[in-house]
Amino acid sequence: MLRPHIVILGTGFGGVYVAKRLAEHAREGKIDVTLVGRNNYFLFTPLLHEAATGALSLSSVAEPLREIFVGTGVHFIQGTAETVDAEARTVEVKGDSAPPINIRYDYLVIGTGAETNYYGIRDAAEYALPLKTLADAATIRNRVIDAFEKAALSPDRAERAKLLSFAVVGGGPTGVELAAELAEFTRGIAKRYYSSDHSHPEEPQQCQPEEATVSLVHAGKEILEQFSPNLRQAAAKRLKEVGVAVHTGMTVTGISSASLYVADNPAIPASTVIWTAGVKAVIPKFKGRAPALTGGRLSVDSFFRLPSSDHIFALGDAAAYIDAGNVKPLPMLAQVAEKEAKTVARNLIAIAVGEPLRPFRYRSKGGMVSVGQWFAIGELFSKKISGRLTWWLWRTVYLSKFASWRKRIRIAFEWALELFFPRDITKLS
Repeated sequence: MLRPHIVILGTGFGGVYVAKRLAEHAREGKIDVTLVGRNNYFLFTPLLHEAATGALSLSSVAEPLREIFVGTGVHFIQGTAETVDAEARTVEVKGDSAPPINIRYDYLVIGTGAETNYYGIRDAAEYALPLKTLADAATIRNRVIDAFEKAALSPDRAERAKLLSFAVVGGGPTGVELAAELAEFTRGIAKRYYSSDHSHPEEPQQCQPEEATVSLVHAGKEILEQFSPNLRQAAAKRLKEVGVAVHTGMTVTGISSASLYVADNPAIPASTVIWTAGVKAVIPKFKGRAPALTGGRLSVDSFFRLPSSDHIFALGDAAAYIDAGNVKPLPMLAQVAEKEAKTVARNLIAIAVGEPLRPFRYRSKGGMVSVGQWFAIGELFSKKISGRLTWWLWRTVYLSKFASWRKRIRIAFEWALELFFPRDITKLS
């Protein structure tokens, strides 16, 4: 009997964790596994905000896929899934410069993730910076550094304040973490590198730390609405302490090169706007009948199969799984994708060995959000925690999620250096 060929589309948490769980069976020759992704690395998105603000190097939050799966029997192809033919059981994959190829599969796993959603807001796609990829993190860091270099040449205090106005849109975990890190980054480099009490009279006035402003704009009544009220308040208090101006209940209506426009309120000065307010699923095209969608995500059953194709599975941001007793799909979070990957991999193995499939039941262990250095909030097994110990726990949990010990050691080393040395302000080309 031929070994079943399992093709996995997407190299985010869903796709990579399915591949990791299948790797042992691939190594033993029980199945064939092919992983397809646009990039040749696994991006650890929960720490992307630290790479964007100089706390971590960009390479630290990315792990080469060929290194993760070396010697496991998992085959990797760098490319983008263009079209799925469910009837022929093939997927067309296109590389950057190579012609498209068709890959035959017995079972397909769609974990193609999500992309930034600007919700059609005027000029948002042109002026707002997303934070979804490694390139996005590099762009944000470069923009911040450029703003300071330009401001340092201006003798006009108002012009410097304009250049050094930053805004983050979205008061969810990513927005809160980024805003706090951005405030500490901008204030820290302004004080260390761009201000001086001994400027030459003929030189432009140096930047002052207070000239850099960071705003967090959120449409909801409170930030971090998925957490309990006391933790939301603790996070808001901490943001204020690190210098973030929090604006809640404000709906963004437009963005320009200098301002953030909100409904029924004055414009907020912002020469740099970073968008963390939403994402939308990335779904490959299907030849013939398109699969059912729920909220723009692939509808799946309790085994994560598409109802119309029992040989196609979907998970993570691409899948709309509705747990028993709920009316909305599970949130688009890395921890959710990781848990779903366990069920998908287990059911694929069950199919290979002729065992019955097992349904998925989601049990959240809680979540944690860092709010700058030395502070985090969290809910773990219904227990509400915050402070320095929570911050250390947050870092420990994320550190354990990296695939290799080499990467964990490197991250831990960079975090240790950050405690004693300033953040990196190298501009990346």
